[in-house]
Amino acid sequence: MSRREPIMTSTDRDYYQQWLTRKQREHGSKWDPSDLAPQFIQYFHSDVRIKVDGPMGVRTGTIGVTTGWRPVFLLMHRSSAHGSTDTLGRQDRIIEIVRVRRRGGRS
Repeated sequence: MSRREPIMTSTDRDYYQQWLTRKQREHGSKWDPSDLAPQFIQYFHSDVRIKVDGPMGVRTGTIGVTTGWRPVFLLMHRSSAHGSTDTLGRQDRIIEIVRVRRRGGRS
């Protein structure tokens, strides 16, 4: 990667674990997080914009997640986006940290 990779803080890890627990409780035995590509976990629910290369080419955005009992990570291209059809899998790789946005303002 061309820029320094942010380190996942304990708060980020706690949020991810709480989210997993909440979704397990919500969906019960149907819950299956196996399609959540591990390379994107540290960027989930953050303001970090990343550049990703994969089968759909090179794309940039922040990481979101689908709803439902078998989630996958999404690449959200705009900060105002409410969803995306750009799903991320194990074959996608992070090639650059583009920028870290400050909450409530511009980067």
